Amino acid sequence: MNLEIEAKVKVGRLESVAEKLRRCGAKFLQTVCEEDLYFNSDNGTLIKSDRGLRLRKRQPVNGKRQKAKEKIILTYKGPRGKSVFKSRQEAQVEVGDFNATKNILLGLGYKKHLAVNKIRHIWQLGKCEICLDRVRRLGTFVEIEGPNEKTIAVVMDKLGLDKNTHISQGYARMAAEKLSHRR
Repeated sequence: MNLEIEAKVKVGRLESVAEKLRRCGAKFLQTVCEEDLYFNSDNGTLIKSDRGLRLRKRQPVNGKRQKAKEKIILTYKGPRGKSVFKSRQEAQVEVGDFNATKNILLGLGYKKHLAVNKIRHIWQLGKCEICLDRVRRLGTFVEIEGPNEKTIAVVMDKLGLDKNTHISQGYARMAAEKLSHRR
């Protein structure tokens, strides 16, 4: 398994962050639409133990420069470790069929817990991947994933995000909390 280390901050406007990325010499990679389905065991064991099981459909948003095909990714996320930023073990595998994989998970007894949809603009700056996310019902966020906390902190500083409050929750937990407050 790989160790995922990321910082997430809520921002008012993604456009201003994109402009800072351009000025820093970051490379724009692609814009995608992501549909994430989160699953839990029947008795809630995954969520209770701070683990996650996600099935993601990533579709490129058509543009002249983008010719990537749809990707389907199944991801397991382990419990969060102690870290300044969100840090957890992660294992991913690309699969060929979204509906078939969803049906396999349902057949194994997992329950669809939540769906999260977003438009994601993906950039690369040094060893960090920076995602500018517009998440349905939650707002706009910047996620910075990198090899270690120091590298991520440097990128946050370059983008003027070092003073923003880091959000340690994932989108699934944020969406679940928002839904529970509506009830």
